[in-house]
Amino acid sequence: MGKLKDLRDKRAVKFEEMQTASKVGEAEKRDLTDDEFNAFKALKQEVVDLDAQIARQEELENLPLARAVDAGKVAGSGADNATYSEGDKKDLRGFNLMRAIQRKAQKQTIDGIEGEVLKLGEANARLNAIEPSEEAFYVPAEFMQKRGQTVTLQTTSPGDQGGILVPTEIMPLLDMLWSQTWLKESGARFLTGLTGNPRFPVQTTKPTVQELTEIEEMGYTEILFSDFGMTPKRRGVTIPISKQSILQSSIDIQELVMENISMALAQYMNVEAIGILLGAITAPNGNLLALGTNGAKPTYENLVDLEALIETKDALRNTPKYLTNAKMKAVFKKTQVFTGTSGEPVWGKGNILNDYPTIVSNLVPSNLTKGSATAIASAIIFGNFNDLYVGLWGGVEFIVDPFSAKKKAQTEITANTFYDIKVARTQSFAGIKDALVA
Repeated sequence: MGKLKDLRDKRAVKFEEMQTASKVGEAEKRDLTDDEFNAFKALKQEVVDLDAQIARQEELENLPLARAVDAGKVAGSGADNATYSEGDKKDLRGFNLMRAIQRKAQKQTIDGIEGEVLKLGEANARLNAIEPSEEAFYVPAEFMQKRGQTVTLQTTSPGDQGGILVPTEIMPLLDMLWSQTWLKESGARFLTGLTGNPRFPVQTTKPTVQELTEIEEMGYTEILFSDFGMTPKRRGVTIPISKQSILQSSIDIQELVMENISMALAQYMNVEAIGILLGAITAPNGNLLALGTNGAKPTYENLVDLEALIETKDALRNTPKYLTNAKMKAVFKKTQVFTGTSGEPVWGKGNILNDYPTIVSNLVPSNLTKGSATAIASAIIFGNFNDLYVGLWGGVEFIVDPFSAKKKAQTEITANTFYDIKVARTQSFAGIKDALVA
C-alpha cells in the first residue's frame, strides 16, 4: 500500500503546482508567457502520467486482496494456495459479515477469512486517512455481498427448480447502492479511493479566433479555469439485531443486515444528490425554467425550452438524460407532442422522453411548493450527468456495540461511509421545480 500512497501524495503535490502555474498571471492581470504556459502543460502531463501509474498500482495491489480471500476459503481443505484458478481468485464467498459481527460482539479475535479481510480493510482505511479504532472494524467495499436463495419457482424445497444451482452473487456495497436507485443509471461520475481533499480544475473559457489584416498584431485570448474541491462527509446508519439472530448466523440474517444498510445509505446518498442538483439549477447562473406563478402542468414545448437552456451554452454533451418521478411519467404518457395531431405521446417506449433516455425515481421530490401550489409540485431535471461527481473515501466502517441495548439482548451495528457530491459545471443541468399533475 505504501507505493500507492506515495503516488497519490506525489499527484496531489503536482496537481497543486499545476493549479498555481495556471494562475501565475492573475495577480498582474496578464496572459501567461510561452514559458509559463509550457510549464503549466508539463505539470498537467505529469498529473496525467501519475493517474496512469496510480491505476496500474491499484490493479497490482488488488491481487493480495484476492489471494487473502482464497486463503480463507480453502483453509483446512489441504488445497495448495498457489494453484488456484483465476475464477477462484474472484470468488468472495468465504467472507461472512455476520461471523465478524458475532465475534466482535463477544470480544473474540476475528480470525480466518474474516480476519484477513478486516486487516485489508484497516490498511485501506489508513490509506484513506481514517485511523482505525478498537471499537470498529473495516470492510473493503468489494467484500459486501448479497446471496440469492432461489431463482423463480419451487416444488417441495426452496430453489429446487434451479435456484440452488445459482452461485453466490457478489456485489460491492456501492454497486448495490447504485443499482437500486438512479445514480449509476444516470452516468454520474464515481471517484473511488480518494485521499485528502482533492480539487478538480474546470475550463471556463474558450480561445477566440480573430479576423486580422495582413500585418495586424494578434491579441491574446485567455483560456481560464475554475476549480472545485471535495471533502469527505460522514454518513451512517445504525440498526439493532437480536443476539439470538447473530448467534444463528444464518444467510437470511446476513441478507437482512446487508439490505437494510445498503438501502438506508442508498436512499440518503441519492436524495442528497438530487438536492445538490436542484441547488445548482436554482443558483444565480443556473438553468431554471419556471412554468408559472403557481406552477403548471408541463408541456412538450416546456421540454424543448428546457433542453435549449443547456444547448445554447454548448453543454449538451455525452448522453444527456432526464430524471423525474412516476407522477410526471404519468403526465407525459398522456401528453401529446402537439395537441390535436396524431396523438403521439411525449413519453415514448422504453422510458424515452422527447428522444432522450429518462430515469424514473420517486426520490425526485413531488412535494415542492410554488405560489398557491403547496407541497404538490414535482421536479424535472435534464442534463449531462457525467458532470455530477460522487467522491468516495475508503470502504465501510462497522462499529459493533453489544452493551447499549443489552437489556433487550440486542447488539447495535453502526455503518459509516465517507463521500462527497459536487456538480462540476452548473451549465450542464437544467430543471423545473413547479411541475403539476393538472
